[in-house]
Amino acid sequence: MSQLRQVPFLPSWTQDVFEREAYIPSTPARLPRSAEHIPPACLKWFIHDNDPDFVLTTSTSKATSHDDGTGVDEIVHHPTSSELRTSFWSDYESTVVPLEITSKNDQKGRDENEETFDRIEAPLKVLLAHLSRPTSTKSQTQQPDHDGRSMSIYLAQCDLTSLPPSVAGDIPTPLPLINPNGNSRSSSNSTSSRPSSSTPGRSHDPKRTSKGIIKGDIYASSLWLGRPPTYTPLHRDPNPNLFVQLAGRKVIRLLPPEVGGALFEDVQHGISHSRRPHVQSSSSTIRGEEMMVGPEKRALHDAIWSEGSQYSDIIPAYGLETEVKMGDALFIPKGWWHSVKGIGQGVTASANWWFR
Repeated sequence: MSQLRQVPFLPSWTQDVFEREAYIPSTPARLPRSAEHIPPACLKWFIHDNDPDFVLTTSTSKATSHDDGTGVDEIVHHPTSSELRTSFWSDYESTVVPLEITSKNDQKGRDENEETFDRIEAPLKVLLAHLSRPTSTKSQTQQPDHDGRSMSIYLAQCDLTSLPPSVAGDIPTPLPLINPNGNSRSSSNSTSSRPSSSTPGRSHDPKRTSKGIIKGDIYASSLWLGRPPTYTPLHRDPNPNLFVQLAGRKVIRLLPPEVGGALFEDVQHGISHSRRPHVQSSSSTIRGEEMMVGPEKRALHDAIWSEGSQYSDIIPAYGLETEVKMGDALFIPKGWWHSVKGIGQGVTASANWWFR
């Protein structure tokens, strides 16, 4: 498969630039790496490169890349890997969260594609214990249990409004989504959807010239936390989406609405004859259970990510790709199809806001 085009960067985080160059034309865009807009969670929740005092940013008096006009350039340091800061998470072990559990057979001579997938509500300590277990250095998958099965546990699409305020407050709503005439509005009235006055870059800037096309209405927001390889299959969102990486790395591939829709339907048609009679075809909704295991998972994955798939000419011709690291942000317009993979070492964590 040929190399995909990279998602372009916006010149700044200001709402007028975001609206004009990304939101209004419905164009995927990366926001520029900025020390000012790194969520507090990036430091408070994680230990980076085994250093509890890891320095996320440094300042230099000589501007070399992004000069904000003050004569000071902030450099963002990206760690190689990140792990949970147990001193922070130990206070929230009893918090009930949605977890996805995938179990796979690793024994030779048995069906290597035999997987099970379940969703449960459980205390956060279940995930914390899982992420603390030893992992295989080759693939980061959990070491097989005595029955030869490996298991992964992923906190997926956890509503930020369901988390304790002291946790959700560490992920303020990104600046472009804040209504310039007031704080952003959440359908659940969550403190996580309101800007933190103690966080740089979150308060309203009277110099902004935005006409306020974005209402600041947060339709929903989510936290994602696990250990690679994590995977979200091809889908589209019902609202525009702003995605922020908190730790680790993820790769996202995107397709325009018409192209992604046609590809999704073609994949569904291709597997319809092999589907068991009682199994319904999946919708385009995010993380439908039928997408997360079995032939549909493999078909959707191969269509987007495999070098030798029948779509290997279509993906680079129409698709975009980007890799996000700690503090990076990506705008995904409404209707754009996308698939997400967690990669690399350590844990991976993200937050996103669906807005209008």
